[in-house]
Amino acid sequence: MIDSGMVSVIIPVWNVEQFLDACLESVALQTYNNIEVIMVDDGSTDRSTEICRSWEKKDGRFILIRKDNEGPSIARNVGFDNAKGDYIAFVDGDDIIHVEYIETLVDIVKRKKVYSISGVDYIRFGDFDIITTAHKLDMTEFHHYLPEDALRKLLYQNDFICSAPWGKLFSREVIEGIRFKEGIIYEDLEWMVRVLEKMPKSKRIGLCNAPLYYYRKRNGSLMETFSGHRLDVLDITRDIEDKAIASADLRLVKAARDRRLSANFDIYMQLWKYIRQSKAEKDDTDSCGYNNQLVSCWTQIKRLRMGSLINPNVRRKNKLGILLSFLGPTVCGWVGSRIISILKK
Repeated sequence: MIDSGMVSVIIPVWNVEQFLDACLESVALQTYNNIEVIMVDDGSTDRSTEICRSWEKKDGRFILIRKDNEGPSIARNVGFDNAKGDYIAFVDGDDIIHVEYIETLVDIVKRKKVYSISGVDYIRFGDFDIITTAHKLDMTEFHHYLPEDALRKLLYQNDFICSAPWGKLFSREVIEGIRFKEGIIYEDLEWMVRVLEKMPKSKRIGLCNAPLYYYRKRNGSLMETFSGHRLDVLDITRDIEDKAIASADLRLVKAARDRRLSANFDIYMQLWKYIRQSKAEKDDTDSCGYNNQLVSCWTQIKRLRMGSLINPNVRRKNKLGILLSFLGPTVCGWVGSRIISILKK
């Protein structure tokens, strides 16, 4: 086992009593022992606080911080403010990790001193799936990227560079001073873009394809329900496009525009379904205010779709959506919302 400095594992916790013990146990069983585990209880009203206290008592590496409910962004910021590690890893309180997760991430960072961020692949699983966290590792692929290349991959949503802070290990110096933006959804995308923008051009991000992070997809979770806050991604991707244009980097502009197109497609489908359901239930209280936003999303889709259609870097999923959009807004909304419903089952 390698030991190359302390890793602070930051876990925001809010009402995840059903899954929290499994999460914390998977962290406690890590083959890399030099860790501190900062559990930030974000005002839980279930047994989550009790479970955290139990782990704090039986394992000296576990530290509980309690605070009022203010959302995952502030919880992560509080965790980082109290972290003492040379490296930072984020784990969500309802997810689990492979026993060699931290060791693998540290090993990637230490292979070459140029690596400031390391990452692994992840697996989505449902509440009733059985996950084994001690299987033999199979790392058949290893990739490394310069920051500007990683940023474009992130925006194109290619490979397994995702915007989530979990699934990665960050050198403390890289994320020092970069706070998660408070009060929004998709704060992880906005944060990850700033992290990659800040990275020294000589540094790199190293990734392996081993699926060592297990992301629980829960019905009713914050990212599985529709609310007005989901529109935040439209502002975030607009700002990303504006910054890319200001940089005069044409390759980045193309990637930023494709990410904005993807965001507008996603929100358009969700709004179309939500408005339709509200009308069927004769409840137009909330949906009325979303009609203008629906039109705005469609306007952006028409503006951006040709650029992405002829762009060889755009993923197939986006290009299928573009082709669907040429059938018109109604057909696109109906078919797209049906596809989303099927994928969520």
